[in-house]
Amino acid sequence: MLTINSLRMNQIFIFGFVIFASLLLTVKSSSAQNSREDLHDGPLIHNFGRHVDLPNADHKTNTGMVYKVAFEILQALGEPTRPHMRLEAAARFMNMHAHAGVPTGNLQLSIVLHGGGTRAAMTNEAYRERYEVDNPSLPLLHALSDAGVSIYLCEQSRVLNGAGVDEIATPVKSALSAMTAIVNLQEEGYHFLTY
Repeated sequence: MLTINSLRMNQIFIFGFVIFASLLLTVKSSSAQNSREDLHDGPLIHNFGRHVDLPNADHKTNTGMVYKVAFEILQALGEPTRPHMRLEAAARFMNMHAHAGVPTGNLQLSIVLHGGGTRAAMTNEAYRERYEVDNPSLPLLHALSDAGVSIYLCEQSRVLNGAGVDEIATPVKSALSAMTAIVNLQEEGYHFLTY
């Protein structure tokens, strides 16, 4: 038989548990409430690299680490009238880490273009000859370069894609091959993102 005191203790326990569970759900759901309306660009690369801020993410961003990251871009252009989706990913990486508090000097990115990614490096004139529009990736390439990102093009892919040296945009630097650039960057401590 329950006494009045034990009933009161059960009520207090249940009340406390409900409050605790409510607080826990509030904290957990607050970090997952972002929506498409929360997407924004900047602070390093404007008009590209849209992302959401997640200051309460379970996996904390190491803001003191030097991020030496290389993006290998070999996928073909998705839509010829839009910037290459993998270049957008590189801009997103820069912007979201800068917003998370990583100092700009700690963001050391390189991009290696080859295979299907070669055409993203073309000048407007060369791109227009093939797709009848200006190269939509060109403003993004310039913005990435202005933010300190090194952009390399595999010369083997350039030749195999039928692009002349004069058809490659100025922020892009040549590499003997993507294989060479990848091995050299790995030796320099870069981590490759090829997803």
